[in-house]
Amino acid sequence: MSSFNAGNPTPQMMVLALVIQQPDTAAGVARRLIDRFPSARFPGGSAYDNMPSLANKGFLRLVERNPAGQSSLDRYEATTEGIEYFRDWLLSSELPPLIRDALQFKLEFVERDDIAELVRLVRKQQEVYTAAYDVAHGRVLREQRLRRTKAKPVDVRARLEWIQHKDEAALWGMISKRLERLGDELEELLKDLALGEAA
Repeated sequence: MSSFNAGNPTPQMMVLALVIQQPDTAAGVARRLIDRFPSARFPGGSAYDNMPSLANKGFLRLVERNPAGQSSLDRYEATTEGIEYFRDWLLSSELPPLIRDALQFKLEFVERDDIAELVRLVRKQQEVYTAAYDVAHGRVLREQRLRRTKAKPVDVRARLEWIQHKDEAALWGMISKRLERLGDELEELLKDLALGEAA
């Protein structure tokens, strides 16, 4: 069996997960990847490249060829081995998790003359994450209001989606606050440098 990075949702693993949820074509999975995980920015060819590869590994099986010969419209479903492989990934962990944060690398290598530009970059990212938080938080509040008005048995999928949306809002909010603090500290450094030069 192939190995996987327990902490990394690779494009291949997400393609497999989407086909497990619902048999589909590469074109359909490509659309779903963009719709479901827009912030992950998976490469456009992820579904087209990975579905035949997953089939070669025995994780997917071709169930219907497109009559016009367009391979992007061939339909695949997950195999038992593919489902087991995905569940192993889903329920595994890598501690400590792999984190490759671009700002940590930039802070390591930034030079004095680049600090002002780095502040602009951090503030721009802060704006983007704050806007993402506002959208996600608004969605959570709307879903919360709807849940209060509907008294019915627990829908596991709907509840998990709500929990996922809450977690997404918390993540964007946390990153926005982190960027705000980082920008403040870099601006303070710039002020201290300017005072040092003026003295």
